[in-house]
Amino acid sequence: MATRRIFLELSKHGPPASVISVRSSQLADKPITGSSVLLQFLASAINPSDYNQVEGKYPVPMDLPGIGGNEGSARVIEVGENVTSLKVGDTVIPSVAGFGTWTTHKVVDERAVKKLPSGLSVAASAMFAVNPCTAYRMLRDFKTLKPGDWVIQNGATSGVGRAVIQMCKAEGVNTVNIIRDRDNSDQVKDELKSIGADAVFTVSERQELETFCKTNTPQLALNMVGGRETISLLKCLGHGSNLVTYGAMSNSPMSVPFGLMVFKDITLNNYWMSRWTREYAGTPAEGEMFEQIGDWFKSGVLTPTPHEERSFFDYEDAFKSAFKRKQLFVGERTLNDPRVDELD
Repeated sequence: MATRRIFLELSKHGPPASVISVRSSQLADKPITGSSVLLQFLASAINPSDYNQVEGKYPVPMDLPGIGGNEGSARVIEVGENVTSLKVGDTVIPSVAGFGTWTTHKVVDERAVKKLPSGLSVAASAMFAVNPCTAYRMLRDFKTLKPGDWVIQNGATSGVGRAVIQMCKAEGVNTVNIIRDRDNSDQVKDELKSIGADAVFTVSERQELETFCKTNTPQLALNMVGGRETISLLKCLGHGSNLVTYGAMSNSPMSVPFGLMVFKDITLNNYWMSRWTREYAGTPAEGEMFEQIGDWFKSGVLTPTPHEERSFFDYEDAFKSAFKRKQLFVGERTLNDPRVDELD
């Protein structure tokens, strides 16, 4: 029997509401053979990189029309006779960016996916590849941190920010966190402290932040925002420290004053998870990372980013809400949505 898939199709680049639509099609009615595997997606996320891809600004191109989405998890439901690395029931994630995860089903070669540790929740598996792995690598690849050290970051309420807080807490490393000003800043501060943040300041509390860092001096800064907010991180860093930039949410050029960088001997680094994955896929380093993050999720040390679960049919609302709260397209919600019957 042919498998019907539901997916979000990107017809051209532009604003999500005007270029994305819900589609359906039948996968070829033939046995899964060779090294192919049939996947049923458990859930797939919306990340900032997905906005860039939809708008045509992401460095990983996609063929149009095509299926969007770079992160998500799927269950293997059928394997070809030559498949050796996977079995029915395994949970997998894409091996590279540009996979097209906004779909309920997909047939791929076994090399296009990689197996996750067993026992993860749907949310943990669907949000495994980008934010936790980014946090993990930045905390290990640029500075050797030991218990009692301090890390400073902006964008602390993001998926990466929350993962940084929880991972540092697990390893005895302290975090000082910067959040944007908002009406409920005190509530957000308390929530971040409840998951392990040691100190939280708003963007406008620059003087208080600098005073705090004089006696609690970070050696590593993680920069998601960019723009002039970079200066706050640089002012707080100690001599011989590192600033790692992994995002540019301000959409402004990064400000790096000469004196702060040179006289403090600060090293500027950058990080892109997709590049690391291309270079280290299938290596022991990736395997160790997956095992550790999986253990943290299963023990409760690491928790999925607070999120809202959606059907593909609610994609317009999902994109409108994605910068306020993490959005997760859940496969079963889509497959059980009564609006499926309205599709061709």
